[in-house]
Amino acid sequence: MPALIDTSAITLLDDGRRRYEPMKPLLRSWLSRRFPAGDHKRILLVHVDDPIAWPQFYPFYHYAARFAEQGYVFRTTPYPAAGAEHLVKDASAIFVQSPYALGDGEIERVLDGLRRANPEAPISYFDWFAPTDVRFADRVGDHVRFYVKKALLRDRDYYRVPQKTHTSLEDYYSEAFGLVPDRPTWDCRPDIVERLVLAPGFATAPVLLKGFDRKSAPATGPRTIDVHARFAVAPARLHALGRVGAGERTHWYAAMRQQARDKVVELSSRYDIAWEGKVSRAAFMAEMERSQLCFSPFGFGELCWRDLEAVLTGAVLLKPDMSHLECLCDIYRPGETYVPVRWDLADLDDTIARMLAQPEECRAIADCAFAAVKDYLAGPKLGALLATLSGSAS
Repeated sequence: MPALIDTSAITLLDDGRRRYEPMKPLLRSWLSRRFPAGDHKRILLVHVDDPIAWPQFYPFYHYAARFAEQGYVFRTTPYPAAGAEHLVKDASAIFVQSPYALGDGEIERVLDGLRRANPEAPISYFDWFAPTDVRFADRVGDHVRFYVKKALLRDRDYYRVPQKTHTSLEDYYSEAFGLVPDRPTWDCRPDIVERLVLAPGFATAPVLLKGFDRKSAPATGPRTIDVHARFAVAPARLHALGRVGAGERTHWYAAMRQQARDKVVELSSRYDIAWEGKVSRAAFMAEMERSQLCFSPFGFGELCWRDLEAVLTGAVLLKPDMSHLECLCDIYRPGETYVPVRWDLADLDDTIARMLAQPEECRAIADCAFAAVKDYLAGPKLGALLATLSGSAS
């Protein structure tokens, strides 16, 4: 029963609707109750209340019964773990998330305080942010054993040397569109490379993980929509900063997404594409279940919610080539679990036409992608991650 209450509590904390706000202090109090007595591997999760952050920690609670058989118990407290001394001192290992915007010396003080309170517990920093850089490595490197991300470049040497742009995406698209990139404001930390570890990504978000739990296979109904392609061009904050339609100072994300939108509009005269207007989440997912293909351009990072929503609903994922990236849940095997297109989208039209002409191939790819997620969720990777970060790996 406590495990069920835990997962329900996190689901409500993850829910952004205002009606749940009065309940959240009580939910946080429950999740930060004392560790049970006994010989357990006690994992303290210092979390950030954000839908993008929860997928890194939620699976440990969702599969609490499985991990209990391996000796693990979990407790959760909000960053910066203020008032959680009873948990910090008793923890066998501490996993820490932080906000994206950090004051000078802030995360260093938090991590130093955790280490002083419990010098024996290994600390891992969970970077839950979209970009594939490791921008906080220099700030946390002296305090943590591992730096954990939901996606990493296969070429780990990228992280050993200073870069001229924030990410490899910014480097490519700034050059492609003739833009002035933003320069990194952090220092390189070469020794972090040996401590980089892959973490869970969107597949283990509460709403998606429960969706995969409920299904044994993707929907098999008629696919009357050729391509699902609902995505925003630029968030409000880029407009507010004057980084949209600003010539060479246009933000690379806005230019990249505008190119994708222009391509969709161009192709909408030849294919049935769901892209115009706003719809509810329920309508969005219903459309996806009726779509043969789902086009998912990059975001601020390569991974997008839409990638997993496509897999859950049985739409074949079309996405810019992901061969440069490594993820814990591998749904990016070309021609097997997704269909890659060029980063400049020059082959998007031909790829759509080819896939729509092969409905049986589409079903095979969709089924394989769905099976890949199910195998990941039921498999050993999450347990192996816990063993590594808690220091109990053989």
